[in-house]
Amino acid sequence: MEAHPGEQDFDDFATSAMPRLRVLAYAWCGDWHHSDDVVQDTMERLYAAWPRVRRRGEQYAYARTTLVRRLISENRRAWRRHETATLDQAGDEATSTHPRAEDNAEDSSQRLDVLQLLRHLPARQRAVAVLRFVEDLPVSDVADLLHCSEGTVKSQAHHARRLLQQHLVQEHSATSAEPVPTPAPTTRPTSRGARS
Repeated sequence: MEAHPGEQDFDDFATSAMPRLRVLAYAWCGDWHHSDDVVQDTMERLYAAWPRVRRRGEQYAYARTTLVRRLISENRRAWRRHETATLDQAGDEATSTHPRAEDNAEDSSQRLDVLQLLRHLPARQRAVAVLRFVEDLPVSDVADLLHCSEGTVKSQAHHARRLLQQHLVQEHSATSAEPVPTPAPTTRPTSRGARS
């Protein structure tokens, strides 16, 4: 392959973005090896489009969109791989490659717990949760990436939170005799405006 002008810029970008893209891919699919493959494919596609993408200054957005679309496409295929790596094998990799240097061991452990919890969600809810809560994207951007309405994103995020909370309550109940605090139900005003 012929080198692009700005190849050093690409190398610098790839070095800084790959760990974050890898965590995003893992949060989505739950398999470190498959995450590496998806990120590699994303980087190949980004390299091919690098001159255009670099001029626009949208390198990470392009890479994330490419990665997400590849993962969505794979979710539609019946032959998708179901191999998963255990957190024991890959846990150290996730904490060492995440780009946030200020994280401590407890934060890294909590992040791994969240990544593992995401695997319990249905595919669509997991996709929304990863983009909204791991990537911290606004609802409108998630809707654009997933080709759905903003209402669908909000609904899927709500259901994902509820399922994650239920799973945490069940997990805590199984490991502890202490009751888990749950949020108080919200009350709605009656038709006359008084609270019940």
